[in-house]
Amino acid sequence: MTEAYTSVGKSFQRIDGVDKVTGSAKFATDLSFANMLHARLLRSPHAHAVVRHIDTSDAEKLNGVKAFATIFEVPKVIQYWFFLRNEKKKQQMFLCDNIVRFIGDPILAIAATDQEILENALALVKVEYEPLKAIHDPLDALKETGVTIHKQGNIAFKVKKEFGNINAGFETADVIVENTYHTSKQKHASIEPIGTCVADFQSNGRLTLYSSTQLPHWSQHYLAEIHGLSLNAVRVIKPYTGGAFGGRCGLIHGLEAMCSVLSRKTLRPVKMSFSRTEDFSATESRHPMTIRMKTGATKEGILVANEVDILSDTGAYGTHYIGVIADCLSTGVGLYKIPHYSFQGTVVYTNKSMSGALRGYGNPQMNFAQESQMDIIAQKINLDPMEFRLKNYRPAGEMDPVLNGMILSNGLEECLKKGAASSGWKEKRVRPPGHGPLKKGIGLSIMLHGTGAARALPDPGSATIMIHSDGTACLMTAAADEGQGSRTVLAQVASQILGIDFKDIRVSDTDTDITPLDCGTHGSRQAYCGGLAVRDAAVQAREKILVHAGNILKTKSNQLRIESGIIFDAFNLDNKISMKDLMQKIQIQDMGICAQIIGSASGIAPAMPGYYGAVFAEVEVNIRTGEVKVLRLTSAYDVGKAINPELVRGQIVGGGVMGIGFALTEGLLLDKGHIVNPGFSDYRLLRACDVPPVIPIIVESNEPTGPFGAKGIGEGAMVNVASAVANAIYHAVGVRLTDLCMTSEKILGELQKH
Repeated sequence: MTEAYTSVGKSFQRIDGVDKVTGSAKFATDLSFANMLHARLLRSPHAHAVVRHIDTSDAEKLNGVKAFATIFEVPKVIQYWFFLRNEKKKQQMFLCDNIVRFIGDPILAIAATDQEILENALALVKVEYEPLKAIHDPLDALKETGVTIHKQGNIAFKVKKEFGNINAGFETADVIVENTYHTSKQKHASIEPIGTCVADFQSNGRLTLYSSTQLPHWSQHYLAEIHGLSLNAVRVIKPYTGGAFGGRCGLIHGLEAMCSVLSRKTLRPVKMSFSRTEDFSATESRHPMTIRMKTGATKEGILVANEVDILSDTGAYGTHYIGVIADCLSTGVGLYKIPHYSFQGTVVYTNKSMSGALRGYGNPQMNFAQESQMDIIAQKINLDPMEFRLKNYRPAGEMDPVLNGMILSNGLEECLKKGAASSGWKEKRVRPPGHGPLKKGIGLSIMLHGTGAARALPDPGSATIMIHSDGTACLMTAAADEGQGSRTVLAQVASQILGIDFKDIRVSDTDTDITPLDCGTHGSRQAYCGGLAVRDAAVQAREKILVHAGNILKTKSNQLRIESGIIFDAFNLDNKISMKDLMQKIQIQDMGICAQIIGSASGIAPAMPGYYGAVFAEVEVNIRTGEVKVLRLTSAYDVGKAINPELVRGQIVGGGVMGIGFALTEGLLLDKGHIVNPGFSDYRLLRACDVPPVIPIIVESNEPTGPFGAKGIGEGAMVNVASAVANAIYHAVGVRLTDLCMTSEKILGELQKH
C-alpha cells in the first residue's frame, strides 16, 4: 500500500457530477421501454375498513386497460430483515388480507396503455367497504378500545433494558429533572418523489425491476419471495436517484409488488410513479414519539441516572420500528457515562400513514429529549453546558454498554473545542440577549451515531475490481448512491490502494446481475462498509499486480510501489514499468499468461463504530411574534477520516438544513388520519432565504477498523440540530420548548405564560 495519500483526503469532483448538471442522468421517471404500460393505484378513502368487494367490470370494458392487481392477491411487505433469520419470522414479513389501515392504503392497481385511460378506469372501479373504528392517538392504541389494527394487537413491539440500579442512582442525585417531549412526523421531502419503478416480467419467468431503491439486493430478496422465484430470476437495476434519506429503504408500500404483478400478468413492462401528494400522504415518514425522561445528577455535575420511556407511533404497518427504537437505545445510552440507566420503548400501530426509516433513524427524537435535559441540568447546577458535557461523555477506551464493544475512536472533545472557538461560544453565552423585541441566544448539543448496522442486522459489503490491459480499472459495487457521492468515495479508496489515477477508475452502475451483494445504503455505512470491501478487493488485485511486476523487474514484490500508474522499485527508482505496459505484456504480448487481474472481497463489517458531533446554534427570537431565525450553525463532526472532505462538508451542511427544518417547520399535519399538507405548498421546508450560514468543521479521530480510518457522517449531521436550536431559544428568551416543531405560536404561547 502506498505510504502517501494521493487520492484519499482529497476533494475530487463527483463522478456523476457532469451527468447531473447537464441533465443527461437518467432517473427512474425518465425510463421508457417499447410496449410499456402505465399503472396507478386506487387508494382507500377510509382510515380503517374491510374491503368486501371490488367491482372492475366497467373499467375492464375500456379499450387500453390491460390488467388489474388487488390486495386480495398481492401481499404487502410489512416487516424487513426478519426473513433472513428463520422461516417463522419470514412468514411475518408479508401480509395479504382485505383490510385497509390508513387513508391512502392501496386497494388495487390498474395497468393501461396511457395515463388518460388510467384516470377513466380508476373512476369506474366500485369498492364496497365496511368502515371500522379507527385509532389515531397512540395513547389510545395502548387502551382496551375494542379496535384491533392487526391480529396480534395494537402494540407492535416493546423493549425494556436496565443498566445498573436506577432507584439507587436517583438516591445519589442532588438534582432531578423530569420532562415529557413530543416530536413531529417529518417527511423525507427528497427532490425526486418517492415511488417510481418499472417492472418487466418476461416470458422466461424472469423479472427485471428498475427502481430507485436504497437496498437493491434486499429488494431482490423481497420480490423473489413475493413471486416464488429464485434470486437469479430477479434482477434489480438502480438508476440515478434524486435523494432518499431513508424513504427508499425497502420496497415502497404498493409500488414494486403491485407493479411486478401487473407485469407478470401482461408480460409487458409496467411503469408506476407516485405523485408528490402520494409521496407525502402514503409513503413512510419519521416516527412521531412521546419521550418521558427523568435525569439525575450530583451538584458537582456528574450524571448518575437516566430513566427513559418512549411511545413511538409506527402508523398502520411496521417496517423499521424495531431498528428505530434500538437506535434510540444505543445512541442514548452510549453517549454519556451514566451508571444507572433504564430504557423502555413501546411501539404502537395507529390508523395513519406509515412511519419508517428517515435520516437519523430515531436518534433525532431521542437526542432532542436527552440533550434538552442536559442543558436544563447544567443550568440548575450553574455549570457551562459545554463543560457539563465534557465531564460526562463516554470517551475512547471505554466499553459501550449496549454494543458491548470497546470505543476505539472518539473526537467529541475536539468537536466541542473547535466548534466553541469558531462560534464564539464563551463570549456569546455571557452576552446580554439584547434590547427591544429581538433577543439572541446560543445553544449547543452533542450526539453519537453508529456507522452501519453490524451486530444488529446483516451488514455485508462486497466489491470486485478488474484491471484492464490499458492499466485502467473497473470497480463493481452495488453500494447504492442516493446523491451523497458514495461511488466517488469508493473510487478514491480503490485509486489510493492500486496507485491508479482517480480518473482511471470506472465505477459500475448498480445492478444485482453484475454487482456483488451489498446491504444497501443506510446507517451512514457506505464509506465504512463499502470502503472496507473495496479496500480488500484492491489489496488483493494490487498483490497480484506486484507479483507479475516483480517477475518482470527481477525484484521482490514487497519492495515495489505503485504511484500514478507507475510500478517502481523503492530501492532502485530507475527499475520501473507502467501499469499499462505491464498489463499489455501479461494479458496480450506474452500470449496472455494472465487473462485478467481481478480482486474480489466480500464480508461483514467488523464493528459499528460511533461517530460524534457537536452543533452550536445561534438564534434570534422576536418576543412579540415568537418568530425564530437561526443566524448561524456551527457543526463539528468526527468522521474518523474524511476520504473526500468536500463531500463530508456537503453532508454536514445538508444535515444542518434538514435539522433546522425538523426543529422549526417540518411536520405532517393530520386530521383523523387525513394528511392536510401533502406537498411543498403546505409542508414547510426551509427556503433559500431561511438557510443560515452553516459552518462545517471536520474532525479526524482515525477509526482503526475503518478504511484509512474512516467512519460515517451522513445520518448524524442532522441528529443534534433540533436540540441545539431548542437550547439556543432557551438561552435567548428563557422558555423551554419540549414539543416539535417549535413554531412561533408555541414560542409565543410559552412567552405569554412567563
